[in-house]
Amino acid sequence: MPRFLYRCPVCCTTSPLCPTAKAADAEGSTHRGQLHAGHHPDGETVGEVNRRGQWYATLGPLAGPRSRLADALIDARDPDGMGRPFWADVAADAILAGGSAAALWVTSTVLTALPGLT
Repeated sequence: MPRFLYRCPVCCTTSPLCPTAKAADAEGSTHRGQLHAGHHPDGETVGEVNRRGQWYATLGPLAGPRSRLADALIDARDPDGMGRPFWADVAADAILAGGSAAALWVTSTVLTALPGLT
């Protein structure tokens, strides 16, 4: 289940979890109308967060896909929850390591099968 938040850096407030980006935008519009007279504060953001509340956009190129995979694994059992059990992290690591090992094996097999390279 996707989870979205609206964040206002001026007030240092974050909206409750929203199921869609449109709902998070609506939270932002309500906040702007009530507290900022309709003005858009500099640095306000709407984005998707993982089950731990971390913004996907701020995660690195390796941590982002790993976090999405772990979240997808646990969402299959508990789509509405927050937090992530240890087994989901271990399973995500195992899947990524297995995929990397398979890609390495296929590459080395193809390269050794090419004539003239050995």
